[in-house]
Amino acid sequence: MFRPPHRPLWLAAAMLLLVSSLGLVSPANAAPAAAENIPFRHFPETGHNISFRIKSFYEQNGGLQIFGYPLTEVIQEGDLQVQYFERARFELRPDLPPTHYVTLTHLGRLAAAGRNEEPFQPRPGASDNVTTYFPETGHSIRFGFRDFWLKHGGLPVFGYPLSEEFDEVSPDDGKIYTVQYFERARFEYHPEDPQQPVKLARLGALALERSGLPASVRNRVPPMTLLGTATTAYYGSAAERVNNIARSAAKMNGLLIPPGATFSFNQALGPAGSDDGYVEGYAIVNGQLEKVVGGGICQVSTTMYRAVFYAGLDIVERRPHSYVINFYENIDGFDATVFAPYVDFKWRNDTGGPIYMTASTNPKAATVTISLYGFNDGRTTKMIGPVRKSIKKQGAPVWQYDPTLPRGTVKQLVHGRPGMEVEMRRVVTARDGRMLHNDYLPSTYRPWEDFFLYGPGVTPPKGVTIAPPRKVR
Repeated sequence: MFRPPHRPLWLAAAMLLLVSSLGLVSPANAAPAAAENIPFRHFPETGHNISFRIKSFYEQNGGLQIFGYPLTEVIQEGDLQVQYFERARFELRPDLPPTHYVTLTHLGRLAAAGRNEEPFQPRPGASDNVTTYFPETGHSIRFGFRDFWLKHGGLPVFGYPLSEEFDEVSPDDGKIYTVQYFERARFEYHPEDPQQPVKLARLGALALERSGLPASVRNRVPPMTLLGTATTAYYGSAAERVNNIARSAAKMNGLLIPPGATFSFNQALGPAGSDDGYVEGYAIVNGQLEKVVGGGICQVSTTMYRAVFYAGLDIVERRPHSYVINFYENIDGFDATVFAPYVDFKWRNDTGGPIYMTASTNPKAATVTISLYGFNDGRTTKMIGPVRKSIKKQGAPVWQYDPTLPRGTVKQLVHGRPGMEVEMRRVVTARDGRMLHNDYLPSTYRPWEDFFLYGPGVTPPKGVTIAPPRKVR
């Protein structure tokens, strides 16, 4: 034994609005991201990237010294998205709790399969100040291996010990090292390296060699770049809407869209009912004020649409709102509503590599930002328009009685907008001049009246439209 030194989805988008506010969006106006905030890292030594959650996991748990260089990009293998490193295989596991979203494959267990020598036999034991005993497997970790295990992630990263320490010949250099098997790794003691005497065996490289995957997964790729980004503002939104924007943006953050895959906003969002943390907000439904769950989610779908538009990606399904929404007025006809399960926003990754998405909110600035990263194939995007046509004036203001309001109260919930038709086109051109997309993206908006609530003791002014009183549950 060695002793090294101790170390109901309701997206009421088409009708949702509370008070007026202008959105701000344009890649040209966006400041470049600070280097420390870039969500990817390229390794020229092997020609591969690590991104987002894998990058965070990698760097938080020791990085290059522990896991070695990436040998592939994130690839689909069976039902999992995985990435191979020299000393590990990372798995993306959205089916597991957030703490295990990135998990190491049980390469140690696979390497130990069928081993029944004495070091692999379970035994009784106890924990003390230099030993941790695991009754789950009947094995202990001690001294330097224990220190390394604790320092670099412990049980969530490496799993339980499957053996005791023993000496074994390394398949890499034919030398004998003291080793110990864990569920997700094999520890090796390298006395020739006093700076880092404990290392992980190169089980990731070995697993890749034995995987049967095509050699092309090792092909070098360029660094990832920003393909498109958009920011919209939601200043003035009620607390309920702000909550729903933050929750739906979090659902989109860190997603990976493989090449050729079609992304569905509704599918990625999943359930968005009260059981999922979404709350009710006011919305106008068929001319009536109602409380609906999930109001505000269209702020995220609209922001994503703008990022996809700028990135020049294939827009598969997009519908505008029924009315002009004040949050998106800075660019006419540049919104995308969602209303599950009937209305979705879909786009396709028609690049040759994966696309990673980041989504975040800035509560102080009241903005949401979505950015798309991938391999730049040289395409360019041109917006033609927007052009307003057939503008229709709004009608008389609508007043609705709300018995829950304090006596004498009047609240304006909607600042009306005229109706209109908006014409917009998008032309996406490849590096060699070929036209990739020539999209006609029209929008038709109905006129929208000012909308007021009034409480007891208030007499609506003459000439307004009186809506039926709001129903109180």
